[in-house]
Amino acid sequence: MNLREIAWKIIKSSLEVVNPKLAVKNYLSYDEKERKIKVKDREFEIKGDIYLLSVGKASFPMTEGALEILGDLVKKGYVVVPYGYEGKLTGNIEILYSSHPIPDKNGERAAKTILNFVESLKEDDILVFLLSGGGSALLPLPKEEITLEDKIETTKLLLSCSARIQEINAVRKHLSKIKGGQLAEKCKGTIITLVVSDVLGNPLDSIASGPTVPDPTTYQDVFTILKKYDLWEKVPERVRELVKKGILGEIPETPKFINERHFTEVILSNRSCIERAIERAKELGFNTLFLTGFLEGEAREVAKVIAGIVKEIKFSQNPISPPCALIFGGETTVTLKGDGLGGRNQELALSFAIEIQGIDGVVLVSFATDGRDGPTDSAGAFADGNTVERAEELGMDPVSYLLNNDSYHFFEKINSLIKTGPTHTNVNDMVVVLVE
Repeated sequence: MNLREIAWKIIKSSLEVVNPKLAVKNYLSYDEKERKIKVKDREFEIKGDIYLLSVGKASFPMTEGALEILGDLVKKGYVVVPYGYEGKLTGNIEILYSSHPIPDKNGERAAKTILNFVESLKEDDILVFLLSGGGSALLPLPKEEITLEDKIETTKLLLSCSARIQEINAVRKHLSKIKGGQLAEKCKGTIITLVVSDVLGNPLDSIASGPTVPDPTTYQDVFTILKKYDLWEKVPERVRELVKKGILGEIPETPKFINERHFTEVILSNRSCIERAIERAKELGFNTLFLTGFLEGEAREVAKVIAGIVKEIKFSQNPISPPCALIFGGETTVTLKGDGLGGRNQELALSFAIEIQGIDGVVLVSFATDGRDGPTDSAGAFADGNTVERAEELGMDPVSYLLNNDSYHFFEKINSLIKTGPTHTNVNDMVVVLVE
């Protein structure tokens, strides 16, 4: 088995443990005798009807898990997923398709349907809300002061700069009717939210823009973020006017408190992937070093740091001696300057390949756990010390591809892309580096 095959074994093993269906079944239970829904130590007495809502990339398996527990108790439910996600569900469950990461009209229609659904719940009803990454884009419902087109344009601008997901979602929340705790505020019943986290550190207000939890961010924060990335003059005028009104208190802030009857629990995160990767690397005979679960920053610059660690290991056997595995979790960003195609994981891998060219016995795999890295059909890429040489033999200049943000076409030509299709989970990214 070569290093690339071993690295993929580690990634694949990590993916297997972040199974949303099993996670839901591990946390959610139903006591038929007492007629109670239980989530770990919390109990919810069933007095009215049970409804289900599932939004995000992990919606299908999460819903399957919930239906195996609750079955016919669920009177009605909705599942909102990105295009291309296929699944069959039992019971009175309606599937709505929407666009990710850029919102569209179908998403707006889905969001209106969901809002009407939630507002119709009675005081004794319980809504089991299954939430995973992608929810922000899948349910776009702009405030009256702006249009969907305004929100789409703003989203595109935010995604093309190096803004962190927490910052992007802070803006999204203040342009929306349902994000940032506003969905919970409109519900008369009780909401039990189970979350598969795609945000580092699992801040509940940032995961899918926190529709059922209090929002600590403000319109002033939105202004600061747009200024920070030089977007204030670029976003639509209606967005600027909305933010100004919010800062002046002319329109309400997002909710800072949510009724305590609502409950939210993270059931799966990147940490689960990391723990399994460490375990699997050790099983395969590698000295293993977990460096961080908070890998952030510009992808090409992060790659240089990782390459520097690899060079030190090769030169001095520090901070760990070969054969070794370096494990990272997190999510980097890319500032788009070229007009190429790629994603943060592919860009990280390309930058890494340039930095370690000519060094034997090294392989990196950078992988998006949802199976989609940026606006591509690839989940990530492999890179090693011979990547640059193989590309140059085909007449390619790796640096030019990097400068043009065209990592997808670079790795496509040397057969180093990873294509899994939708994985139906989403817990950030994994980077595994093996050094012999």
